[in-house]
Formats: sequence, structure tokens, C-alpha cells
Amino acid sequence: MKWLSKKPTANHFEAEREQEANHVQLELGADLVKQLRLIDLTVDDLQNVRIIRHDVKDWMPQMVDAFYAELVRVPELKQLIEQHSTLERLKGTLATHILQMFEGKITDAYIEVRQRIAHRHVQIGLQNKWYIAAFQNVLNVFNDQVKQCAWPELEKMKILHSVGKLFNLEQQIVLTMYEDMVDRERQDVLDAKQRIGVAVQKSTEELAAMSEESSASFQEMERHANNVSMTTEQISSQLAEAVKEAEDGVKLVEAETKRFEDVVSDMKATTEQVAQLAFLSQEIERIAAMVTAISDQTNLLSLNASIEAARAGEMGRGFTVVAQEIRKLAEESKRSAAEASDIAQEITSKMMTVSGQMAGTEQSVTQTTNELARVVSAFTMISNQTIHVSKQLVDLSNDTQDVAGTIEGMRTVAESIAETADDLQDVATTL
Repeated sequence: MKWLSKKPTANHFEAEREQEANHVQLELGADLVKQLRLIDLTVDDLQNVRIIRHDVKDWMPQMVDAFYAELVRVPELKQLIEQHSTLERLKGTLATHILQMFEGKITDAYIEVRQRIAHRHVQIGLQNKWYIAAFQNVLNVFNDQVKQCAWPELEKMKILHSVGKLFNLEQQIVLTMYEDMVDRERQDVLDAKQRIGVAVQKSTEELAAMSEESSASFQEMERHANNVSMTTEQISSQLAEAVKEAEDGVKLVEAETKRFEDVVSDMKATTEQVAQLAFLSQEIERIAAMVTAISDQTNLLSLNASIEAARAGEMGRGFTVVAQEIRKLAEESKRSAAEASDIAQEITSKMMTVSGQMAGTEQSVTQTTNELARVVSAFTMISNQTIHVSKQLVDLSNDTQDVAGTIEGMRTVAESIAETADDLQDVATTL
């Protein structure tokens, strides 16, 4: 029955209330009972709201429109509504929700439904200020409708007062749900903060230890780098000396090579002279042979002269003496020629021996000269390679110094990290 559209008396109002006494129910846990006492929500209030439930059903379109009219004007709220549902579906759910408020049954199941809806609002991100403000618009529409009815002011005030308590309970449920959610989130934040603090403290301790180890390692690396740099400088200096000695060796070998070349040249000239002497010795032998032949002929002529002198008798005696002297001279010439021929042959033999030895010596000197040329080439190559290695060592020394500088910078960074770790540890202890 649409009760507020009539013009009943106060007695009629009480009679209607009495009829609803058997349909109302107020059964809640101890915690919620305390809340009901604070807002003074009683069974009488449930009777008052129940007798107007049919009128509320007629006003529902206006009440629901009033709830969403302002919400959809806020872009982020409109987007939130469209993201999770449709406006018509939400209006239907809200209408059912409001009508249940006027059924006069406040039980644990009633509270659970409200908590579930409030939890959903929290999940989708609808802030409590928007929900409470929109619900106030619903209450405003209801109040306007009640004020327009023909009932006496006292009865209207009773109804408005009772409905106000119901709406207050509705807002308490929503606020409690938001507070519980905030408390859980706050506790989650505290727990996370504590875990982060422990993790940060542990990490900073490990970081500090690693920084100390890194700093020690960097110092050791820096020391080794400096040692390498010093060693490379020493080696470079020694190589420079080796280069100088190699260059001196090249000059010395070149000088010896030049001397050997001069010796080879002299030996070639001597060989040519020995060959000329051999030729002259052969000429001597040839002349000795001619002298021997002449001596033989002279001896023959002397013999013939002696014979002819003997034939001549006393007249040829002088020729006999001359013939004998000529024969003696021929024999001495023959003997001297034979001796000269022997000496020439001996000279030729010895000169042939000397020529052979000089040829062997010349070959050895030539071979030695060639080997000295290879030595010069080897020394030159060694010198070039030594210069190249020396340059590389200089570059290595410079690179090592750069590495040492980098290591020094890294050590500084490690010390800075250690200081940062100490600061983080201080921060972690305050979390």
C-alpha cells in the first residue's frame, strides 16, 4: 500500500506501525549492536521505514538518477563506471539495494551484502567521498518526497528521522570497509617497509663488505699495475741499450765485412800475380830448355872442333884448347840450365800449391763475407724488432698507467659506494 499518498491520522500511523511489528527484524553481532546504540537505531525505526516501502519503490527512479547524475559528470568516475559495468545495470543494482533498506530487516546477512558492495567499490577505486556524496543525493530526493506528502509534520519527522538513521548506518558500513581496507593497506605498507628495511640493511651490509673487498682488490691491482709499469719502463730502457748495442754490432760487422772484402780483393790480386809468376816460371823452364839445347849443340860443335883440330895436327892444337873450353862452358851452361829448370819447376810446384791454398782461402773468405752479410741482416732485423718491441712496451707502460689511473678512480668509486652503503644502513635502521 502506498501509505504516504493517503491522509491518515496519527492513530492510523500507529496502527500501521503495529501491523509491521511482526515483519521487522533486528539481529546483529555485539560490535554492530554498539553502533546501532550510538545512532539509536531501534525496531521502531524499522517499523517506520517499512510502512513506506511501496512509496519508495515509486520514487526509486528519481533516487537512482540522483545517485548517478553527479557521478557521471566527473570524467574519471564516468570512465570508472564504463570500465567495470554499464550505467543501467548499476542503476538496477542500486534500486534493489535501496529497497532492501526499507524491508525492515537488519541482520548479519543484510550487513554482509552491504560490506560486499562496499568492498567492490574499494576494489574498483571508487573513493568513499564520491559514494557518500552520491548517497546524500538519494537521501535528499527521499526527504523532498516525504516533505511533499499530506501527513502531519510529526509523523513525517519520525519517518525522516528513522530513514536518516538507516542511511547513517549505510555510510558507517561503507566507511568501516574503507577504513579496514586502509588499515590493511597501511599494515601491508608497514610490513613491506619492514621487509624492505631488513632487505636494505642486509644489502647494505653485503654492499659494504663487497666495497671493502673491492677496495682491497683495487689497491692490489693498482700495486700490480704500478709494478708492471715500472718493469716495462726498465725493459724499455734495457731494450734501448740493446738497440744501441745492436746498432754498434751492425757497424762493427759492416766494418769487418768491408775489411774481408778488401782481403778478398787483395787475394784476387795476389792470385793474379801468382798466376803471372807461374807463367814466368814456365818461361824460365822454356829458356832453360833452350839453353840446354844450345849447350848440347855447342858441346857437339866442340867435339867436332876437337876432331878437326886433331886432324890438323900441330896446327889445330890451339883450336883443341878452344874446343875444350867451349865444351866446358857448354857443360856448365847445361848444368846451370838444368839447375834453373829444377828451380823453376820447384817454384811452379810451390806456386801451384800456394795458388790452390789461396783459392781455398778466397772461397772461405767469400763464404765468411756472405755469412757476415747474413749476420748484418739478422742484426738489422733484431734492431728493428727491438725498436718495435720497445715502442710496444712504451705503449704498454702508458696503457698500464692509464689502467692504474682507472683503478684509482674505481677505488674511489668503491669507497663512495661504501659510504653510500653506510648511509643506506642508517636509513634502513630508521625504517
